[in-house]
Formats: sequence, structure tokens, C-alpha cells
Amino acid sequence: MTHPPSEFVGRSYRDTYYTRTMAPPLDAAPLSERTEADICIVGGGIAGISCAYELATTGKDVVLLEADQIAWAASGRNGGIVGPGFAADGATIEKKLGLKTAKQIFDLSREGVEIFRSHTENLALPGVDIRPGSLSVSRYRDAQGMQEYARHKTEAYGYQVDYVPTDKLRDMVHTDRYFDGIYDPQAFHAHSLNYCLGLARETQRLGGRIFENTRAVTMSRLGAGHLVTTQAGSVQCEHVILCQGGMVDGFHRKLRRNLLPIGTFVTVTEPLGGLAHDLISTSAAIVDTRMACDYFRITPDGRLLWGGGMTGMATEPANLEQQMRHAFTSVFPRLADVKIDATWSGLLGYARHRMPYLCELHDGVWAATGLGGHGVNVGPLFGRLIAEAIVEGGKRHDVLAPFGLTWNGSVFGPLAADAVYYWEAVKERYFERRYG
Repeated sequence: MTHPPSEFVGRSYRDTYYTRTMAPPLDAAPLSERTEADICIVGGGIAGISCAYELATTGKDVVLLEADQIAWAASGRNGGIVGPGFAADGATIEKKLGLKTAKQIFDLSREGVEIFRSHTENLALPGVDIRPGSLSVSRYRDAQGMQEYARHKTEAYGYQVDYVPTDKLRDMVHTDRYFDGIYDPQAFHAHSLNYCLGLARETQRLGGRIFENTRAVTMSRLGAGHLVTTQAGSVQCEHVILCQGGMVDGFHRKLRRNLLPIGTFVTVTEPLGGLAHDLISTSAAIVDTRMACDYFRITPDGRLLWGGGMTGMATEPANLEQQMRHAFTSVFPRLADVKIDATWSGLLGYARHRMPYLCELHDGVWAATGLGGHGVNVGPLFGRLIAEAIVEGGKRHDVLAPFGLTWNGSVFGPLAADAVYYWEAVKERYFERRYG
């Protein structure tokens, strides 16, 4: 498979809130020669760098290849909300696999949250700036449903969350758009780009080799192992781990057929000063309960960081800033004249069943991808699980096996995804009109 030379040119970070407040970039050199390693990781987002770090701690010789820069895509552009769970909701997992297995899977996602927290604290990763709490909110009256959710999560899953009634919620988030809430004191929000950069530096300190602006071009068998070639070098290795996420290309055709890139959008305002506390009187991040949800938080320097919207077409609208302004002013009309400092998009890798892929595709070739917008907890978890599997023969990842590779629908996949989001939005607007 050949690529035009332009595809080999690494791209600089896009202008976002995160790049304006980032730790120094890694500035790792491209791979320019043939080298050998135990493991070659393709993709330097949060899944890839987590795999590299965890494997490096075991003494494995690790090479990571990133086509652009560490956490260049969604891993460095997301809403920064770190909490347990997956893109598929708990009720769906429980219905498919039963409560016992659903709890095992949920507990793994909790572990991912704690790995993020413990690495940040124990490794003193600079600029991650963890802030406590996450608040899920409903755009229509659903006291019974939200109370039942809180009770079930606390009693059946052993995970304490608290129901927040309308009057208390509106003391925390000053808008009449939301009615009932669920507060999660164990979740938090953070600077995910700085987390990835810090973990990348720790990986290098342990001897892991990271090459930026290095796109993997081909992969082939070589004896009992594999050979991954790049535009100017190659890696001979025993294991390959594919962590491209939403940036799927033709490198591994089978995996490409089973991932759907989904576009999402984020914006950040200028500093709001005292207005920030007038609008949001909680340190928690806020996310509504819709499929294509709005999620937002006040940054440490007093800005509103707002994300929302999804598209299967993976394109950025020409009027994106206008759309994002409409979204946040529909909740906070007082922000109608506030300046927007940056607006950006990102691509997430989704499976049709909305669960991630962690599996051995064939001899020594692993997939750790399809994080579905939950990479900040699933990425760290996958790093831990794949290190266990490769080094110790661990099998904890097998609990995800029922959510196997699923065809993405080819050219019809994006259309189907947008149809699903449209239909869900219609249903949600109906509930809002009837019960709001």
C-alpha cells in the first residue's frame, strides 16, 4: 500500500484550550532507521501511551509510532471528564450479559479512573490539574428515573452516587434547562493532553522509545514476529498493538472495517470572571443525559469549556462556532455576547455496539481501540490490561469478548449513525416538551 508524500508530513497541534495551556510538547524525532523491540505500538493517543507506559514498567522494550504528535487527536482535545462507564450504557450491558458480568465490566472502568488519578498524583504529572466531581443532568423532569438509577448504581454496583433534586440542582447550575441530577463524587475533570504528555515522558524515562511524525505504512509477518514499516524506517517486533482510535486508515483493513469515526465538537470562551460562579456554583463537570450530549465545565482559569454534538460524517461544519454559541446560550442566555477563544473538533473511534475493542486480532497483533468517547478512563485501563495479557498471560480483558468486532456498515455506517442520533434527538425533544 502506498501513500502520497503529503500523508507523511506530521501535523502540528490544533489551536485549542488544551494546547494554549499545555506542558512543553514532547518533540520526539521521527523514526529514520530499522530498529528492534519487544512491542511496537501504533498510535500515540491515551490508549497507545498508556500501553507503552504500563509495558515499559514491566521491563519490556517498547517502541511507539505516532503519525503526528502525542495526543494530537481526540485524546488531547476532549472534554476532560473522567468517570466510570462506557459509551454503551449500563442498562444495555446488563441486559446483554446479566448483572454479575455487567458489574465486572463496570468495575474495570472504575479501575481506569483510579489509574488516571494515581498516575497523575504518584508521578506528579505537570498541569493535569484534577478537579473533583461530575454531575449528570436531565433536560426534562425525571425524578423517579434518576432516583432509581442512583439507587441501582449504589446498591447493585456498590458505587455511591447521589440524586440531586431540581431545587438543589439549580443552586449548583443556574439555569432552568435542567431538572434532575446525579452527582458522582468519585469522578473528576482534568487536562487530558497534559496527562498524555506527562505519561509519555515517564515512558521515555523508563526506556520506552517514542517517535512522532512517524506514520506506520505496512505490517507483515517476519519469522515468529512482525515487521512494521514507516516512511523512513521499520520496527521488528514480537507484538504489535493498534491504538489508532478515530484516526483509522488503511493500515489494518480488518480493523478499519470494524471502527466508525465519529466527529464531536468543543469550544471555550474567554475568562468569565465572577460570571463563572454566577452560572455554575460547583467544581463538578456537567453532562446531560442525551445520546449526543452537551458536557461542560469551568476551567481552572475561569472559562466555560463546552462540548456537544456528534456526526457520523466526521466533518466539521463551516458555521461550527455559531452552532456552539447557540448550544451554550440556550442553557446560559447571559453568555450571548461572550467572546469565544477557540473552537475545534475531534474524531472518536466507535464500534456499532458502542463498546471498545481489546483483543488479539491474530498472532501477536492486538487491538486496543474504539474507546467511544470514554478514552480518559478506558485508555488507562487498556494499558493495564494489555500489559497483564502480554507479560503474564492475563485474561481479565476476556470479559469484553462478547462485544467482539462488528462491521461498521462501510459507506452506509456514517449515514446510519447520523440517523440514530437524529432519531434519538427527536425522542429527547418530545420528552423535553412533554415533561419539561
